[in-house]
Amino acid sequence: MKANTRSRVCSTANALVKLGYTRSEAMRKAWEIVRLPEITTKVKGTASANLRQTALEHLTRYNPADVSFRIAADSKNPVDSNAVAVIAGVKGKGYFKIGYLPKELAASISPFLLNGVKLYTTGTVTGGYNPYMNYGARITISF
Repeated sequence: MKANTRSRVCSTANALVKLGYTRSEAMRKAWEIVRLPEITTKVKGTASANLRQTALEHLTRYNPADVSFRIAADSKNPVDSNAVAVIAGVKGKGYFKIGYLPKELAASISPFLLNGVKLYTTGTVTGGYNPYMNYGARITISF
């Protein structure tokens, strides 16, 4: 077993204890979570604002190695207190919120983010191949 895996299990278990699990329940649940496969999903809300479309179009101009994606809990969102924002950035340029995780997935992931569990994300920009075709994004999340 890798030390990295043990570290991920322990940090996940600690976050679960903060959510009210007993230590033994948290350790069992943490092992289940760490063994989960990756989750790939479409980013929602990318077409709801022209600024998001512009940002996604700009991301396609950069080397994919310089583009990063991350997620962050957005508990102050007036529509959904479990909302999880998807943020894209370019190395040395800055970050921009490009959309949100689907509501059902966000409800499951938000408590982990709020309690400090590290989730690893990668992503790609999709669409925009033809004139008037919107851009979108897909991200992959792993625990």
